[in-house]
Amino acid sequence: LPACRADIPAMLKGWQSAVKKPAVQPAWGQDRPRPPQGSPPQPQKGVGRTMPSPAFRAKGHTWQQEEQPAEAIVEEQEQMLEEPQATTTTGKRPGETDRQYKVRMMAEKIRAEAKRAREGGGGQPGAEEVVVEEAPPKRQATNPVANKLKEERDSQKFEEMLPTLEEKVSSAEDEVEKVAIVAAPLTMEAVEELKELQMSAIRETERAVKVASTALLKIRREMEAFQKQVDGFAPTVKEQADEEMDKLMPRLDASQARLEEFKTVRKDHELALQGEKLFGDLAQRLAGVEIDCEKASMMSEPLAKALDTTPNEINTNEIRETKEAVRVAQATLAPTMRLISGKVAGLKGPIRAKMLDLQSRAEASQSLLDRAQQTVEEAQSRAAAIPILRQAQERVASIEDVLMKMRETEAPFLMGLETMAAEDASEVLARMDKAGSLAQSAIADAAKYVSLKTVEVGRLAEGAAEAARKELDGIKQQLDEGMERVKRFQVEAGKRRCVNLVEVVRTKIEEAETSIAKMKEAGAELLTTEAGSLASALEKAHVIELEAQTAVTNARRELQEKQHDLRPLNASQENMKNNSEILRIKVRVNYMETELNKFRKVAKEQEEKIKVGKSLTEVLDGLKEAEQEVDAISAESQGWPKDQPAPQEAHQSMGDTQNKLSAATMQVERKLSTAQGLELKELRVVFGRLQRSQSKFDKVKEAVRDRGRALSMKTVKEAAEAVRKAEVKVASLNVTSATLGALSVAKLESMHNQVVAANELIDAARSLLTQSHGMETSAKVEFARLHLRFKQIERKGKAQAEVISKHWEQVSTQTTQHVLDALRAAARRGDGRYDSDALFNELSEGSGEVTESQFCDFFTKHKSDLSLSSEKVKLAFGLIAPHGLMRKAFTFALADFYKVIRDITITDEFEIHSAKKVRKLEVGEVVEVTGETKKDPNLNLERVKCRAVRDAAAGWATLRSTAGATYFARAQKPFVWCAADVAMRSEHQPESEVVRELKLGEVLELVEGPREEKSGTDLRVRGAACSEDISGWLQVRSKNGGALAKLSTNIFKCVEAIAMTDTSDFDNCTMVRRIDSGEALEMIVDQKAAKPGEGGTRQKFKACRDGALGWVTVEGSQGTVYLKKAAKHYTCLDAAPLHAGLGAESTVVRILMPGEAFAAFEEPKEVSGGEKQTSYCVRDLIEGKEGWVTSTSINELQPWSPKCKMLRTATLTSGFPANEAAEVIEVIRLLEVGELVTITEHPTKDTSSNQLRARCVAERDKTVGWVTVSEAGSGGSLLLRPATEDELKPEPGPQASDDLGEAAPTTPPLAYAAPPADPRGQKRPLPTTAPTFGGGKPVYKGKQFKGTGKGKFRY
Repeated sequence: LPACRADIPAMLKGWQSAVKKPAVQPAWGQDRPRPPQGSPPQPQKGVGRTMPSPAFRAKGHTWQQEEQPAEAIVEEQEQMLEEPQATTTTGKRPGETDRQYKVRMMAEKIRAEAKRAREGGGGQPGAEEVVVEEAPPKRQATNPVANKLKEERDSQKFEEMLPTLEEKVSSAEDEVEKVAIVAAPLTMEAVEELKELQMSAIRETERAVKVASTALLKIRREMEAFQKQVDGFAPTVKEQADEEMDKLMPRLDASQARLEEFKTVRKDHELALQGEKLFGDLAQRLAGVEIDCEKASMMSEPLAKALDTTPNEINTNEIRETKEAVRVAQATLAPTMRLISGKVAGLKGPIRAKMLDLQSRAEASQSLLDRAQQTVEEAQSRAAAIPILRQAQERVASIEDVLMKMRETEAPFLMGLETMAAEDASEVLARMDKAGSLAQSAIADAAKYVSLKTVEVGRLAEGAAEAARKELDGIKQQLDEGMERVKRFQVEAGKRRCVNLVEVVRTKIEEAETSIAKMKEAGAELLTTEAGSLASALEKAHVIELEAQTAVTNARRELQEKQHDLRPLNASQENMKNNSEILRIKVRVNYMETELNKFRKVAKEQEEKIKVGKSLTEVLDGLKEAEQEVDAISAESQGWPKDQPAPQEAHQSMGDTQNKLSAATMQVERKLSTAQGLELKELRVVFGRLQRSQSKFDKVKEAVRDRGRALSMKTVKEAAEAVRKAEVKVASLNVTSATLGALSVAKLESMHNQVVAANELIDAARSLLTQSHGMETSAKVEFARLHLRFKQIERKGKAQAEVISKHWEQVSTQTTQHVLDALRAAARRGDGRYDSDALFNELSEGSGEVTESQFCDFFTKHKSDLSLSSEKVKLAFGLIAPHGLMRKAFTFALADFYKVIRDITITDEFEIHSAKKVRKLEVGEVVEVTGETKKDPNLNLERVKCRAVRDAAAGWATLRSTAGATYFARAQKPFVWCAADVAMRSEHQPESEVVRELKLGEVLELVEGPREEKSGTDLRVRGAACSEDISGWLQVRSKNGGALAKLSTNIFKCVEAIAMTDTSDFDNCTMVRRIDSGEALEMIVDQKAAKPGEGGTRQKFKACRDGALGWVTVEGSQGTVYLKKAAKHYTCLDAAPLHAGLGAESTVVRILMPGEAFAAFEEPKEVSGGEKQTSYCVRDLIEGKEGWVTSTSINELQPWSPKCKMLRTATLTSGFPANEAAEVIEVIRLLEVGELVTITEHPTKDTSSNQLRARCVAERDKTVGWVTVSEAGSGGSLLLRPATEDELKPEPGPQASDDLGEAAPTTPPLAYAAPPADPRGQKRPLPTTAPTFGGGKPVYKGKQFKGTGKGKFRY
């Protein structure tokens, strides 16, 4: 019955969800009233109030009755089962079991209800009255008799089948019971003595389990078949059958569950065996744990007693030892308990009981540890609370000290010093404010500390926390009381401050009133002071006024600043008193400001008087200074020489004096236009003095003008004579080109000399015509006319000179070339080469020099060229060797060189059609003629055999074409000179043997060259030096291929600032210096990385900035990276230059030393170009040795020119030796710096002085002599060098003044002409020259003369 009661509500909920509402009858609560609660069930008419079985629902039948609450149905079923049936007989039949009795009674009850339904009502005696519902319409159509008969048949059939099912269920239960009996030996302990018995029991149990399982499976199948039959029974019988089935099924389930326990007997037995083996170990282990727990418990007992008696005397060592004992015991107990719990879960039988016993022992030990742990925590909390309370009490004590000091600051006021000075009171109040602020801050900090410690105490154990919290609350109350004392103190200080502020303002006002009194006294004194001392008195008064103004301003500022602080917060009597005092102070300040304004008015009146006197004083001072200068100039003019103009300094001083007079006059005029009264009278007196000074100064200027007029006329006469001589000379040169062609060489040379003389006269006239500065006006007019005549002479002379000089140059060049050609023909040998030495010996007749007579005799004797007259030969000799023909000069003169003026090809043979091209000659190249000139009759070409000087390419080249085109022009033999000491080598290669060392200033004959080439290139990379912030291009490879820097993998870059220490150990290290972010470091590969105990990695590095060595953290203990490996960093192996750019000519910014690091931005690049070098094959003129010389970028070799410029002062001597010990030296004259000379014989070494000496002609006076080119010794310096083209250009001669080419004004005024006595209403004069006497702007301003017409002069 209890099982049915438990299952009925759940079944009803499922059934009600599938019930459909009736089609006719309404539900409860609508049109049909719900029966009262607690009323018995109301069956349907003719139908019992039974619920459908699950099988009935499974077949798809629906319940055609209205919904009914599950509680009513439950009550109805319980009443049906519990109430005795009145219609049946009570008592069991003989041999009837309880269950059979209940089934029979149920069947009788069902029959009785069916009978009452058929009879239309009625019930059992004593039964409650039930309401019979009307059946649905389709129910009324069924046959009640057939239903009754079916119920009876089904009931009889059910009664027959039920005992059989019960018997089979009991049989299955018996089989399960047999299994339990067979498995009984397995409930004993699994020991070795019972092993065979238990193994036999396991086998029998397994067989019995199979039999019982088969029996249970069979009965379940039969019950399922019975259930299918029950589904076809009448509803009343079916309901009864379902109830019986529900009773049988739990019995089967219980038997099945009990059987399941025996299915794993073999496994359970094996686990029991394992548990027996493990039990001993666990028991032994638990015994040790229990000892540790007992020990910890015993150690905690003294702490518990101390907590009860003397909590403040708890020993921390005991707490620590007890805590450690508890920790050790807990560390061993916890795994033991987990192991026991894990084993108990899978065990059965006696071993399980033993394991549970171990578990209970472990739990008992755990309870001991928990109590000990609680005691330790309580003691530890109490110990932790003691220092907190002690510190809080100490802070309270310190607060008391602060409050005491705060009260001490108020002592001056409490000792009867209420009327102390304002400054002293302010100082005391400042100390009081500071003490109050300090006390307030200290109390606030202490309160904050107590609050924090209260929270911290709350985390302690409950008992300790409660006691500590009470003490902290008391401390907090003391702090609150201290804060109230501070606030009262601050209120008192505020009241005293208000009183002090009023006193401070009153003090400032009194100081200002004292200053105002002094100012009033100074004002009264000003009114009675005389004019002479008025300025000093006014200055003193201004000082007093400034002091008074400052005092009043300070008082006003102090009042404004303090007024805000004195604003009353309440209407107390003291505040009202302070307010009235402030109002009185404001009135006093306003009165002082009024007095200030009165004084300023008086001072302004006195200042105006002083300004008038000061303006007159300035004018008088200027006039006095001008009068003194006029007197000085007048006295000085008496001592000037009469035949010389006035000195330039006199003109300058006269101009200054005139400026001062004019400035004073203009100043007086301006003041006269606005002056009145006394000032006007004084100005008129000053103006009269100015007029007298101007008159005296005009006399001096007139004397100067007369002197200048006389000297100007003298200069005009000299210039006119020079112009006349130039006119005569130029007139004598009036010839034409036709006339020049008919003249002889001697006559032509004479004409050329006359041209030179005419040019000298023109230069002399030009020099005189430039002396027009400072002339008198009439002289300037005459100078202008002379200038016009000079221009005509100059133009005419220039035209005649050009004609004559051109013809002379043409004749002299042709004559010289004819003579040289004749000499070359005489010197040419059979193989086409020149033998100049033999010819020179023949000409000089064995001497070292060829004279003019010997030269002319040679041409007369040999008559080599009939067109060469004696005059032409002499002319050629004078041009070739104007100062003597020496051997070297003769040899160089015979050398035949041409310069290419048009591109032409040089061939290997004379015949063009069969010749091969050697190479093309470029414009500007120099070639040497090595054979005679031939003419090609077929092509009518003039060709010559030659050799290119640049690369010694030899062959034939065309001089002139058929059409007359010229490809070559005559050239001088090329020479070079040494601008520095350089080595001459035997071969072109730099490593060849040195022939000799060439010295500075030596002149060399160019045999071959120049050959231009470039040396090896270097490799550079762009980046920045790590040691300092300098960027550029680092040279990593030299020109010869040597490595200057290499790419390093040991360079690290600092990503976050870190310290460098001397050792790797943090505890014993000392900081070397700070490593900044971005700094480069080089790792020391020989030193291994260190890993300190604190964590991280450290490595030894060298700082690239300054070379500092030390240990740096690469990676911190928390994983922070401080150094990262840097890519593209170079380390210098040798001194490497850092260039500003990639070009070969770029400057060197810095030299990186070995070991320095360099951060590269990109890949290395080769330098374009390389160093330019020029090689020459030369022959020295001293020893005659031949070799190669290389000129680098400093140009050791440069082209030679005989026109040289003196770099230092040198002596021009008559003889070659420069050593006085060897020969007496005759000095002709000194050659000055910048003077030009012509070298007539190349420099030669003087063995007596070891100096280079050369024969030269001074261009200034044509003096011939010997000069030193360079001094002896390796450190010698040049005395002269070849002049440049700009230096050879003739300096422009003095030009006549352009002003003289114009017409002069008729009446030009002088620069220093004095203004008229009364300048008002008249025009002021204009200056005649741009620079005035004072060197500045002209004295007067006005319009200048414009135009250049007749009668006008341009300034």
